[in-house]
Amino acid sequence: MIDEGKLSIPFFPDTEDIRQGTKKLTNMICHTEDYKCYQKDLAVLKEQEELYRKFKEFRGKSLYLQLEKGQEQYFEKIESLHSEYKDVLTEPVVVDFLSEEQRMCKLMRLVYDGIAEDIKLDLSYMDEL
Repeated sequence: MIDEGKLSIPFFPDTEDIRQGTKKLTNMICHTEDYKCYQKDLAVLKEQEELYRKFKEFRGKSLYLQLEKGQEQYFEKIESLHSEYKDVLTEPVVVDFLSEEQRMCKLMRLVYDGIAEDIKLDLSYMDEL
């Protein structure tokens, strides 16, 4: 059954309550000072189109290196990437944005950790990976 573009599972009667609780939580997060500052700093960064383009380019390359499997000389490659984009990464607008983004990531981590701590799933199979 489709409801407002979302999948609703009829045999889970609490689905709507969970969805409403999720909306309430996200609304609370969106009204925090951290989120407002994050959005403001992102908008300021995006106003400088060339800087934002280079910043996204750096992030894409960085993510690629982080996800690449069996990589030799990982730290050297990351260090080289940081050197290549030093002019971008030291721009005050980028520094401000990254600082706010880190604060948001910490907030989201608290939320995720709280959920994972309270919902007991057997993930012991992951210990063997």
